[in-house]
Amino acid sequence: MDKGEMKAGAARVAINLEDVLPFDGFDALRHEIFARAFVVEGMGRRACILSLEVTSIAPALLVDLREVVKDVSNCDGAFSWVVPTHTFSAPHVRTPGHLADTDARDRNERYRAALIAATRAAVEQAVAGIRSVTLASAEGYCPVNVNRDIETPAGWWLGVDPKGFADHAMPVLVARDAEDGLVAMLATADVQSSVLDGSHDSQGKRLVSGDLFGFAAMALERELGGVVLLLPGAAGDQSPAERAVTVAFDSTGAKQTLDAHESGYRMLHRQGRAMSDALIEAVRAAREDDAIGVDARTVDVLLPAQTRADFCSLAPHRTYEFHAAGEQRTRVYLLRLGNVEFVGIQPEVSSSFGAAVRAARFCPVLFATLVNGGQKYLPAPDAYEKITYEAMNSGFAAGSHERLLQTILAALNAA
Repeated sequence: MDKGEMKAGAARVAINLEDVLPFDGFDALRHEIFARAFVVEGMGRRACILSLEVTSIAPALLVDLREVVKDVSNCDGAFSWVVPTHTFSAPHVRTPGHLADTDARDRNERYRAALIAATRAAVEQAVAGIRSVTLASAEGYCPVNVNRDIETPAGWWLGVDPKGFADHAMPVLVARDAEDGLVAMLATADVQSSVLDGSHDSQGKRLVSGDLFGFAAMALERELGGVVLLLPGAAGDQSPAERAVTVAFDSTGAKQTLDAHESGYRMLHRQGRAMSDALIEAVRAAREDDAIGVDARTVDVLLPAQTRADFCSLAPHRTYEFHAAGEQRTRVYLLRLGNVEFVGIQPEVSSSFGAAVRAARFCPVLFATLVNGGQKYLPAPDAYEKITYEAMNSGFAAGSHERLLQTILAALNAA
């Protein structure tokens, strides 16, 4: 490994669902889904970021995936990031004992094997394609995210609130080779990849899709070449402005769900195209970074914990009692590529959290969540007062937002 320059390789490999579907409530494929890998090295160190178009990654599967990354790229610990795009339009790998029959268990195992195979192939191809690169960064603008916490007659719930806080910053890192060709682009955005979440077509079928991030990444790859990794940012209280499925509650708490069916695909295309256009502008405006080197570390922190509400019981409430449950540990991943800082955490935080981290730094910061595991929500302080969905569905108690933010900023300042 040459210590005097930056090198990188990237690859995209389709996740083969041919022998998997139908499975986990999904009937067929609408859009192909992918594993994308970015391997970067400098000053004698190497890091790997793997992006998978899935909703989340269960702990046992995460161990297997990180072992593949280590085996192929020799990246481990803080230098290895495995991140789901958080599309809600892809199956989960389930615990076999929770599946009803042999066919479901077989499909589950084939799906797990498909994810591992795509991971291995993507990392292998990224390593094989490593070459000299220059890094550049830009601050893009995400045009599609909106705050999703709204007050209904029954209490706070999920919807669209254009007046609520939403950070539209979309930091971008670009790696170009000696011929000025795009090797890879990485970006974080405070929006869930959930335009099609829960939607069925007019025939009642639920179709697999990379959703917002998948559509935008493919559009960028067709336009610019290279490999595009879009990582979920501080999107715990954010949503796409348009979603195929909408939910409303009346004053009695009665729930009404509406599905736009095929019209949801038009919503996806509009927002995916708007996001990719904004990223293309950012790529073209990116400023070259002449710093070299790769560095990474982790920081563990204990945060106040609470008992999460049973998922099936979640609904708007005017009164609610949060129950303390000791402390919960979480891990922060800090990665530096040249002068660009990556901050990765496991829980889903509010958009204001990511904005606070970026505002405190003088260098570009890509803030990502669901890095090397998920821990549900870690909401903003006022979420507990409002009794939002995120607050009830969190294992972190009030005060966690402030303590985690202080820990991250102290760690960055001490670097």
